[in-house]
Amino acid sequence: MSGNWKLAIAAGLVTFAGTVAVQAAENAGEVLIKALAGAKITLSQGIAQVAKGTEVPTEAKYEMDKGKLSLSIYTSTKGFDTPAEDNSFNEYGGDATVAAWKPDKEVFADLEHIARSAQYHTLLSMTKVTIPAIIQKASAQGTVFSVKEKVRNGKPVFEVMTAQGGSAKTTFYDLMTGEPATGL
Repeated sequence: MSGNWKLAIAAGLVTFAGTVAVQAAENAGEVLIKALAGAKITLSQGIAQVAKGTEVPTEAKYEMDKGKLSLSIYTSTKGFDTPAEDNSFNEYGGDATVAAWKPDKEVFADLEHIARSAQYHTLLSMTKVTIPAIIQKASAQGTVFSVKEKVRNGKPVFEVMTAQGGSAKTTFYDLMTGEPATGL
């Protein structure tokens, strides 16, 4: 087989694999959106349950875990007045389809989770806008199923995903003002 044929076949396989991966991600998103109807606890209720004392939320989301709808709330233990390097970061996660949400607590020890949590902590330490306030604002667009902090085009934002009529929509809110971000 000539080199050109090998290259063409390899390119075709890469394209096919990419298409399969995109379809799998879309199907996973559809499964999550359908499962949201079974949630017995909202993101805001989950946050209120775990954010006690100085512990503050840094991310909130629904996700599928072993075929079940799970609610995950990530927190900074000592609040935003304590620098990231002197803080610890947790995930509270559990079945969101039961009447009494009883999350498991994981204290992050791995580099990936600590790095991401430190980034979220640092971004949120720059603002007075809270995740619950953003959830309340974004709820007018649909069921909020994910809130996390990002930097887009050099601008700190909340990335908010909402379910609207069976599809997902991502909206960005300015981290400093809480208003919808434009030009991203």
